[in-house]
Amino acid sequence: MHGEQWPADTGCPRWCNGEHEQSEPCDTSHRSDPWLVPAVERRAGPDGRDFDRVASTDLTVGIESRWGDTWVWITPEDSVRRSIILSKESAQRLHRMLTTIFGDVAM
Repeated sequence: MHGEQWPADTGCPRWCNGEHEQSEPCDTSHRSDPWLVPAVERRAGPDGRDFDRVASTDLTVGIESRWGDTWVWITPEDSVRRSIILSKESAQRLHRMLTTIFGDVAM
């Protein structure tokens, strides 16, 4: 990893919202503004095993670059504990797989 670096003295990537966390002079965290994606999900029922409930939610999606790596985060609005944070490369693989799946399925 550590391939796409954004040193503090080179400015921000174009998606950066300009609000930075900085713990060391060369360690600036760049973050995008969050995007909201309306979603419907299946949730676990009272037994915690059967996913028999349906609920609407918003997914919060964003980009962060820190320590030279770029990450994509996806978080349901009601549960940060269920977040998924993927490397940029993993998010691109997920995108390609979803595109393939939806291309193969008549919707």
